[in-house]
Amino acid sequence: MGGECKVHQLQAAGDGGPGAVAPFVAKTFHMVSDPSTNAVVRWGGAGNTFLVLDPAAFSDFLLPSYFKHRNFASFVRQLNTYGFRKVDPDRWEFAHESFLRGQAQLLPRIVRKKKKGGAAPGCRELWEEGEEVRGTIEAVQRLREEQRGMEEELHAMDQRLRAAESRPGQMMAFLAKLADEPGVVLRAMLAKKEELAAAGNNGSDPCKRRRIGADTGRGGVATGGDAAEMAQSRGTVPFPFSVLGQVFY
Repeated sequence: MGGECKVHQLQAAGDGGPGAVAPFVAKTFHMVSDPSTNAVVRWGGAGNTFLVLDPAAFSDFLLPSYFKHRNFASFVRQLNTYGFRKVDPDRWEFAHESFLRGQAQLLPRIVRKKKKGGAAPGCRELWEEGEEVRGTIEAVQRLREEQRGMEEELHAMDQRLRAAESRPGQMMAFLAKLADEPGVVLRAMLAKKEELAAAGNNGSDPCKRRRIGADTGRGGVATGGDAAEMAQSRGTVPFPFSVLGQVFY
């Protein structure tokens, strides 16, 4: 709590003058020092670094509270501008020689790197506001892309659901047709079967196909009409069978 008050005092010491703390640095120090955020961002073990443990939660909850945007990359760019460095290649851990736990009086030493040619007074705050606006724009663009992807996924799911809902109706229509006119349905099935067999034997001897189809007395396959009459007289339907491209078992 004492460190937080010290930050506010230093930040109010002047508008960009000696002893003032840059708003970005003050907000970052307060955010890291807050014990309630330790699951997301906290000080390192030695107190001379800070770690972002959960970048997703950091972007979604902490950044909007402090910087009015959700862009983690923009936050990292600002850290680099103020001289922070990433100390571990495998995790988001940053350090600055004047950014130490409980040492708020050192924060005025953290200043933004000057570009070649210098910068006019007050440009620092303007640049930080521009970074926030840029981060907000990038976040909105990302949300739009995510929304577009969700809409496409929902459309595909709707098509699959409609196809699944139509299958029971097709099956019931087929069974009703089979019950009303079993001979017609069986003849249609046999005609479809013969058509598929003819397509599969394309180029073979047509006389041989006729012999195989007609020779039922010597163990061959019965003709369409004979098979339909046999199936109808027995009261059975051969399974599996296919009607209009659908296979039923």
